[in-house]
Amino acid sequence: MGLIKSTFTSISSTLHDQWEEYISCDSLDNNTLVVKKTTENGIISNKSRIQVAPGQVALIFDSGKILDATAEEGIYTFDSSSSPSLFAGQFGAMFKEMWQRFKFNGAPSKEQAIYFINTKEIIDNKFGSSSPMAYPDPEYKNIYIRYYGLYSFKISDPFAFFANIAGNVKDTYTKDQLLEQANAEFVSALDVSLQSCAKEGVVFSSLPSKQLLIAKHMNEALDEDWKQLRGMEIVSVAIEKITPDDESRDRIQKFDNASMYGRSEYAAGRMVDATASAMEKAAGNANGAGTGFMGLGMMNMASGNMTNSALEFVKQNEEKQKTQEETKPTTDGIVCPKCGSLEKGKFCSKCGTKLESAKVCPKCGAKVTGNFCSECGTKVE
Repeated sequence: MGLIKSTFTSISSTLHDQWEEYISCDSLDNNTLVVKKTTENGIISNKSRIQVAPGQVALIFDSGKILDATAEEGIYTFDSSSSPSLFAGQFGAMFKEMWQRFKFNGAPSKEQAIYFINTKEIIDNKFGSSSPMAYPDPEYKNIYIRYYGLYSFKISDPFAFFANIAGNVKDTYTKDQLLEQANAEFVSALDVSLQSCAKEGVVFSSLPSKQLLIAKHMNEALDEDWKQLRGMEIVSVAIEKITPDDESRDRIQKFDNASMYGRSEYAAGRMVDATASAMEKAAGNANGAGTGFMGLGMMNMASGNMTNSALEFVKQNEEKQKTQEETKPTTDGIVCPKCGSLEKGKFCSKCGTKLESAKVCPKCGAKVTGNFCSECGTKVE
């Protein structure tokens, strides 16, 4: 028994009576995944007409097994004397492979029915972390974040979905029924996927812009539970907001401040700002401005050497980084630290300076003579 595609492009209600049955399913909405259709007596008569709408797969089901299927929109004639036709539509060769794997699967039944499966992208599925989750950030190290957002999925293997998930449908099967058991698996896989993003150097604040990368890792993490078992795939994962917990936020702020004040111009600006604030407080001293400024003068005398030392340290650090950059080995050779000449030997051909053949740390730029950077501990190949 199989399907024969009809040449009719539209059906008038006045023609319905010319066939034994006319079975169709309205366009499936975002919440409906499977709809079961049958006749009053549970038997689909020979030459009955079946209409399939866009974004649907129709499975012809009889007494515990699938007789035929189609993923092409159109109108079909049910012919009990023909063999399965398998109109593959968007699924192509994959459809026939699925047929060989699942044609004898299905829920026990004593009736004939047609199951219409929604193959459109199912959107607007919410997710979120109930508690802060660890994220090994490549810049801020181990922090804890909360996140929430939306994801979408689609049924990419309708045979597997029907055989393992929706085979016992009485009338309809909705995504709400599915997500009751699937959401926990989704969140667990999302944690694994975010860990993979961290290993690839994605800073936590950049995660919302990495939808395709996260979706790729999600499908890898859910391959066995979703794709193979349920015939489902993640299409997109949109993280709408990420919030570090209080402790992580405080550490991130301190890290950013330290990085910013590590530059001499920012450090000098911070000193000027601190001095200005101190002068404003001194001017409003309750014991008189003179007393306040006297205290400010003593403070400046006491802290002057320390301030100069801090600025000098920052300046030396910048000069060190500049020297490391200038002497960084390139694909063409080594830059001479004295005259700037690009050389390939052990000594500069212009000034005779000995050149150090060293590797460069890909993270901090320091020269490395061994297998690990002495500045930040990064392994250098």
